[in-house]
Amino acid sequence: LMINVAWGTEHIQPMLDILKKENVKATFFLDGSWLAKHPGVAKKIMAGGHEIGNHAYHHPQMSRLTAYKMKEEIERTEDLIKRTLDVKSSFFAPPSGDFNLQVVRTAAQLGLYTVLWTADTVDWRPSSTPAMMIERIRPHVSNGTLVLMHPTDRTVVALPKIIQMVKQQGIQLGTVREVLSSERISRVEPPPAF
Repeated sequence: LMINVAWGTEHIQPMLDILKKENVKATFFLDGSWLAKHPGVAKKIMAGGHEIGNHAYHHPQMSRLTAYKMKEEIERTEDLIKRTLDVKSSFFAPPSGDFNLQVVRTAAQLGLYTVLWTADTVDWRPSSTPAMMIERIRPHVSNGTLVLMHPTDRTVVALPKIIQMVKQQGIQLGTVREVLSSERISRVEPPPAF
């Protein structure tokens, strides 16, 4: 689960409660301007054992920025994550999924992998209902799927049902790091004998 956080706090605790009850860890991508206003909430996310990712500082359309501004957006957020939470992110989720090659290169120069979702709940759209969100995800659930969501009232309702749907298919939920790790799959060939 990729949870992009750029506004509000009221739905984060209910989401954390659901994740805890379901024994699921997620990756929360934090917008720097949000983190600057809500360090205590971010610390609660960390205390739940969740992974923290970088979501730029002002939620810009990254591909429209100069290389200097791209670096500033990512680096400023990364510095704030380090100072506030004492962790270093490994992943950068560009706001709105907007990126180009320069965005990927800039993130890489700062030690971050750029990552995008493979299934989108579209929970940010006011017309989205929990049922619509679940049905948007259902056909995409498979090993390696990265599900995008945000802290909204609709997401709080849909989240337990999405988790149960995934678990019923025998798929284990994990952080982005876990899902993208080569260690999550068994080796096809035996290790070399020396």
